[in-house]
Amino acid sequence: PDKGNRNQNKKGKGGSGGRDKNRHLSQKIGVSSLLVIYAIPPDFQNDRSSVEYANDIFGIGDNPDPVNVRSQAMACSRGQLRYEPATADSPLIVNGMLEVSITQNVADQASGTVVNWVTTAAQELLAGTDVDMNSYTQIMHIIPKEASWNGAAAWAYLPGRVSAFRDSYAYRMGVQLHEFGHNLGLHHSGNGDKSYADHSCLMGNPSYGDDGPQICWNAA
Repeated sequence: PDKGNRNQNKKGKGGSGGRDKNRHLSQKIGVSSLLVIYAIPPDFQNDRSSVEYANDIFGIGDNPDPVNVRSQAMACSRGQLRYEPATADSPLIVNGMLEVSITQNVADQASGTVVNWVTTAAQELLAGTDVDMNSYTQIMHIIPKEASWNGAAAWAYLPGRVSAFRDSYAYRMGVQLHEFGHNLGLHHSGNGDKSYADHSCLMGNPSYGDDGPQICWNAA
């Protein structure tokens, strides 16, 4: 599958379009707070638990993932960009993860539509708490593969703060940082007439691996 993006001049699938908060350029330096929303629909479940994904993304766990979003972004930015798990004075968010149940089945539904359902359910879940989802720099959605992805492993707003991942790719560092690169405003890194052909760059679709290859955004 291809890694995808949502161009700023297009609607995100199932999205509202226009200049909304999802389209703001994500933070390029400093500490970026990342909220990971783990969808729980009635018909299918994600490949891994939220605890496992927290380790895959942040290196949090009894056996920390050695190469993850936080470690590789720090390496690629020379310590200038650090992804940290979202925190809140609420038991609902644990190690940056928010589990959100929805009532709708996701099978064959456009992934963007599912993101909308999950976002609405997350807002309802957090209503009455002091947690404001818009206070976080980036929001990453993990959704079962049975939704409709149009051949993509994941997608992200370009630029923006929202990304969505097929569960079977959400743990892979190369896919994670490719999509976060779109949030940062980076386009695909190509060669000749092929948009993905620069395999020396995370934006060139070099790998779907988990812990490697440990390459960077060339633009950085």
